[in-house]
Amino acid sequence: MRRAARATVLGAVLIATGCDPVVSNEINALGGEAPGVRRGPLHRPGQPCLLCHDGALGDPPAFSVAGTVFNDPVDLGGADGVIVSLTDNNGIPYMATTNTAGNFYVTPDQWSPAFPLKVIIIGANTERIMQSEIGRDGACASCHVNPAGPSSPGVVCLTTVDGGTPP
Repeated sequence: MRRAARATVLGAVLIATGCDPVVSNEINALGGEAPGVRRGPLHRPGQPCLLCHDGALGDPPAFSVAGTVFNDPVDLGGADGVIVSLTDNNGIPYMATTNTAGNFYVTPDQWSPAFPLKVIIIGANTERIMQSEIGRDGACASCHVNPAGPSSPGVVCLTTVDGGTPP
């Protein structure tokens, strides 16, 4: 009887705290923070932001859209000051700007888009239009992972090493 009561309480706690074992495993698989980088706007460039920033617990805060823009797919240096132009299914636009890590994020109180989304990234001398639309997940790294391959177009970047069009 006590075991059943403990299991019920544990289950209620897990549900109340939003603990999802699948999501927890995905977060754990990301590994630790980069050396010298603390939790905040510059952390975890290129990783799927909405795994943690889903609003389930309130901290970290929820993001409606977030990602990283790299200079190119080889050095993976963050592209600072890039404008990420987003337009939702209702034609409502929003612009975000990347920080020194190349990260950008939009909170639901800033913009709560209707999917799918169209995206254009604009650098100092470069404009890249995403060839497909974002269907339902506002985390760029849900699709854009390194390296590029059959299941990913690769990271979001302004330029390529060979001068071609990045994914």
